[in-house]
Amino acid sequence: MEKGILLVAAIMILFSCKVLRANQADDFKFDEQQIRDEFMELNRLEQTVIDKSFMTFDEMLSQNLIPAQFSNLNVTHSMMMDPALGIPGFWWGCIFGPIGIIAVYIISEKDEVETKQALTGCIVSGGVEIILMVAYYVWVFSYLESGI
Repeated sequence: MEKGILLVAAIMILFSCKVLRANQADDFKFDEQQIRDEFMELNRLEQTVIDKSFMTFDEMLSQNLIPAQFSNLNVTHSMMMDPALGIPGFWWGCIFGPIGIIAVYIISEKDEVETKQALTGCIVSGGVEIILMVAYYVWVFSYLESGI
């Protein structure tokens, strides 16, 4: 039995070593100058934001301070904000109910989109709970009526 375990371990080590010796793939080759050139526009955009006292995207767009390749971005408030503690608002409301809605409202700094998602989660959770309770009572009453 021990020889079998040693044989399997030796085969596993051999296969893992072969994978580690993989040749250089094209996926890992990159042109540093091309990367620098592409990030140069972002660096200029960042410097513009700093110079203009942290203007919003819409303000910069109205003053034509945005480079051409970034002007067609559709940036909304909800895209810029992360969900409350990294958990989407729907799950806050679905799991914690009204307390989750309040938590999302406070943590996300009154973000309407996240708060509506938390409310939706609370409603869905409540609806599922009602359906399950009705199904349970129907089952219990049918069991009692059968006299078993």
